[in-house]
Amino acid sequence: MQKPPGTTGKILITGGTSGLGLELVKLFLKKGYEIVATGRNPVTITGYENLFKFYRVDLDDLGQAALMIREICENYQFDIVINNAGVLSPPRFMQTVNDLEYTLQVNFLSHLLINEVILRKNKTGNPITIAAVTSPVYRIAKGDLIVHPMKSGYRPLKAYSGSKLYLALMCNYLPERFPDHKLMCICFDPGTFSSRIYRMQNKTFRILYRIASPFMRSPGKVAGAIAEILSTKDLSNGSIYDYRKKIRSIPQTDESAGEIFWKECYHLIGPFVD
Repeated sequence: MQKPPGTTGKILITGGTSGLGLELVKLFLKKGYEIVATGRNPVTITGYENLFKFYRVDLDDLGQAALMIREICENYQFDIVINNAGVLSPPRFMQTVNDLEYTLQVNFLSHLLINEVILRKNKTGNPITIAAVTSPVYRIAKGDLIVHPMKSGYRPLKAYSGSKLYLALMCNYLPERFPDHKLMCICFDPGTFSSRIYRMQNKTFRILYRIASPFMRSPGKVAGAIAEILSTKDLSNGSIYDYRKKIRSIPQTDESAGEIFWKECYHLIGPFVD
């Protein structure tokens, strides 16, 4: 698809219909970008109908996510991809339609699949930036690199922090996997801010969160910080940027364990990639 006259470029934003994702959509539309957003519920952006396209998808279904991203790639070649969709781990162990732990798939594996399809279809000469939204809790995750967590050992915080650590590790891995691409891959740690990531929590949690929400950083301010970082010319590949634009190195893991981990991840998403 040709770039409409006057547009700055094309951006894909997962989870772009509420919270931080929706703020990112609005901000980049105002900057003149053509935006494709994915999400569970449709949204209309008045005044930008010619620059905004919505695709419905549930990331708890790898087959549906793969069909969606292949369809999108038939029409778009992106300059920026923002892996924003995510969920706060449910209180109890849940599995997706693919029989995988829910948080692991929605927060991490689905984005690995989306990125893989995009990069395979991306022309190697076309520069592309992938930015993954992580969380401060990635720092408390143990580097066990577990692809198949057991129900008996399930802990919501452990599942959530692990999925966010894996997103960060992905930003180191993808440039190594696609060395011939002009790929910049970074993570963004937004800190604590008001969002709707609590949708799978119990009623008490949701009430308490809504009470605390007005005292948190707004998603609009976080979106502004992400946009400012992405406009930086000298981004550091494979790094984590925080809200104040400080750079942190992505945690290191055992090399042999990492090889096994990525092999298992691609074994899971492989049937849906081609």
